[in-house]
Amino acid sequence: MKALYPTLAALIFTAGCAGPAQKEQQAQVDNLSACEKIDALLGAYDNRFAGLKLTRTQSKFIDSWQARYNLVGDSCQISALNETTYSYSCQQTYKEKEAAVAVHQQAIDFTRQCLGEGWYEQQKESETSLRTTFVLDESKPAISVHTGKSLSRSTPWMTSYDIGKAK
Repeated sequence: MKALYPTLAALIFTAGCAGPAQKEQQAQVDNLSACEKIDALLGAYDNRFAGLKLTRTQSKFIDSWQARYNLVGDSCQISALNETTYSYSCQQTYKEKEAAVAVHQQAIDFTRQCLGEGWYEQQKESETSLRTTFVLDESKPAISVHTGKSLSRSTPWMTSYDIGKAK
């Protein structure tokens, strides 16, 4: 993973630069496997996801950036929770619980496949919620996949994918 990260970081960083090659570089980023994306996110965590941020949005409560790529849904973001804590988060809403749970299962399957030895997996389930968390140690960010009720009446189920400090 460590040998792969500098190459991916360079590719991803240059994909954000304006110019005629931007579409080709973004196509290369889009064609990265889920494992390559997870490796790059884990590798970039200590650098506040540098090179993986796109458009910035600021409010008086939080700064966030559109993420370079999405692991669940199509609108992942990187958020500055405070000066030193950043997280990568995706979420997608669904009309039916079954669809949300299916995406949850796909997400934990590809995550499990991508992680190396030593990762601990924990799952908590209730009637309206399912959370799967992957943790290596305190120095690495945790990966969490959560499915539960949303506040939307039209799409009452949500699946989220987060990389950051364990909750």
